[in-house]
Amino acid sequence: MSNVILSILSVSVVALMAPWILLRTKTKVPIAAAEILLGVIFGKTGLGWIQNSGPISFLSLFGLSYIMFLYGLETNLDSWLNQEHPGIQHGRWLWPIIALWIALGFAQASWLFAAHITHTMIPIALLLASSAPTVLLPTLKERDLVDTNFGQWTLTIGLLVDFISLMGVTALAALDHKGAVLRIFLVVLMFIPIVIAKSTSRFLHRAWFGNGHDSVTSQIGVRGVMMIITLFIALAETLGTITVLGAFLAGVVVSVIVGKDREILQDKLDTLGFGYFIPFFFVTVGSDLNLRTIGQSPHVWILTASFLAGIIVISAGISFVLARIFPRAEMIAMATLLTTRLSVTVAGSLILFQAHIISQSIYLAMVITSILSAIAFPPIFHRFSPHKPPAKQQIMLIGPGHWVKPIANHLAAQDYPVLSYENGLQALADASMHAQTVRVVTLLGSAQWQQNIHWGNQLQQVLNPDHVIVDVPTEAREQAESLGLIPFVAPIASMQLLETLIRSPLSGLSDDSMWSSMMDLPVTSSRAMNVALRDLNLPEDTLVIGISRHREHLIPRGSTVLHKGDIITIVCPGPRRREIRQIFETSQQY
Repeated sequence: MSNVILSILSVSVVALMAPWILLRTKTKVPIAAAEILLGVIFGKTGLGWIQNSGPISFLSLFGLSYIMFLYGLETNLDSWLNQEHPGIQHGRWLWPIIALWIALGFAQASWLFAAHITHTMIPIALLLASSAPTVLLPTLKERDLVDTNFGQWTLTIGLLVDFISLMGVTALAALDHKGAVLRIFLVVLMFIPIVIAKSTSRFLHRAWFGNGHDSVTSQIGVRGVMMIITLFIALAETLGTITVLGAFLAGVVVSVIVGKDREILQDKLDTLGFGYFIPFFFVTVGSDLNLRTIGQSPHVWILTASFLAGIIVISAGISFVLARIFPRAEMIAMATLLTTRLSVTVAGSLILFQAHIISQSIYLAMVITSILSAIAFPPIFHRFSPHKPPAKQQIMLIGPGHWVKPIANHLAAQDYPVLSYENGLQALADASMHAQTVRVVTLLGSAQWQQNIHWGNQLQQVLNPDHVIVDVPTEAREQAESLGLIPFVAPIASMQLLETLIRSPLSGLSDDSMWSSMMDLPVTSSRAMNVALRDLNLPEDTLVIGISRHREHLIPRGSTVLHKGDIITIVCPGPRRREIRQIFETSQQY
């Protein structure tokens, strides 16, 4: 067996061992850190089974490029350009946090330079001010937090500081060669495809996906992604910049083109990347380290301790601003996770070392700092991180299009999975496929109320949902209730709405944006658990319109005592959303 095949086989074995060990020991360490440590055991320091070669180097580079691509794929350009984008609440604090992060990185580098611990300042500042997309993204995915406000804040902060660090490292590497101005100009050219993709996204989407058919054998989406990644890597190499920057920009381009259809590709791309390519990078980083040589250099450990202190200071500094946005536990979780360094720090250090801008001692110290941070800080994050958000209920809407479509659009905008049908016969034909997954069925159109009751009764038996709501006239109310259905009587509902407006004119129910201000919140805060609604002292412009407890729907009253796990439905003005969330969702993990 050749050394190349043995090395590839060893990396594959380590890639399998890492999650296997972590799952059985229940250790809260990122898989990436475990892969690096196992790489040390099987590499130069340990058994020597993994030896660097052309194929190993390529797979390692492609693994790093792939995770930077996935990081770019999670990028939403609108959230960068619009500070109040829905994905980021209180976005006005975003750029001040980024500026503070970078400033603290330069402050730490200046101190190290003044104390003669390092011989250079700007490269150290850029590396200290980087982040760890290879830890942030997988960790948030494991906790199912990527699409939450907490997850978007964490990813966006890490994304922006990494982008600045990547551009800085690229500029330093370019300035170190002749024709530096031309090289920097060529790097700028790499952003042109993003501009083109943004302006022609609809055309490119149709050209790529066509009529949407993507068979098991064709896999047009995945093939297109692999082509774009390779194209940008080749473009980056041709222009003399770093390939991870090209891979990141490739992810941004794909995100712009696929838009809302990203979920079609996401699972496939995650499986391909985290299942095979990405482990190659982490394992080879560990296998290339020779800890025997490092142990003979005290200066490396002095640098490591200094760098660790530096990244802790940076995260501690931004935590003071994060405390104005998030509850204490979430602030600690976010600041701790952002303290982790890995891929960009390691890749940037290697690029600067190869360009003779930093010494080998600094490069090794940065790698060791990254490994130690990836081992030490994520477990603290898991201790304080928010709970996984409860799964959205799947909803089935049945009725005329002029009723169903507007409601379905509003629910879909809030990430509720909605199934829409023109009549009950169509719904019954598909009912067996959605048994035990549909939680609420609603039949609209009082003109055919007898059919609504009939279809509702049948769907209730097949689907076994939590609730079946039927649109009926006043005289059919008791008939619906006798079958276990929830009657929706339009005249009564109108009177109840009017009474609510009279009692609480500031509630905003008459506002066109009412539905966008409706929230379903799980009761997980000790401030709300086992407390009556009247004792929560909610603002006057906030309305509790429903409480779900297991499969029971409760009518909210002042005397209603909330239990842990209740789902409370609230309408409030947009500016109050964070305040209300803190009352019901804050997890007191101190």
